[in-house]
Amino acid sequence: MIKRFLQVSIAVQDLDAAIEKYSNVLGTTPTFVKPEAVMFPGVKAAVFLVGDVAITLIASERDDSLVAEVLKTRGEGIFLMCFEVSDVEQHMKELVERGVRFLKDQPSPYPTGNGKSNYGLPDSLHGVYVGFAQFWGEGPGALLVKD
Repeated sequence: MIKRFLQVSIAVQDLDAAIEKYSNVLGTTPTFVKPEAVMFPGVKAAVFLVGDVAITLIASERDDSLVAEVLKTRGEGIFLMCFEVSDVEQHMKELVERGVRFLKDQPSPYPTGNGKSNYGLPDSLHGVYVGFAQFWGEGPGALLVKD
């Protein structure tokens, strides 16, 4: 069961420029994701918390990252939406039956040890990765580095 909407990730070419723009638009400054906690290798991220929803700006640090590929083929824009679920494995089973394909056969643990997640593939979800995450302990906030 989906518990809540957690996050929208926006792929950007220039993270510093995007941080400046979103800081002005949202009237706040971001926190940063610990490099070891970014689920997609070769990506750096900044997070704006708006209520209990994260608006995450992501940029590639490598030409061979998934985000770099998306930026080349589709340009900047929404890359991922993520929902918190009560049981990620059960949710995956239900969605596979409905035609959703996943990045991995099983959820991956968070490097911080406070949850697990998997991502529905864009070709089965109208062009957007959709994450499903299950947390315990500190929840998703444990992934952030305070300035």
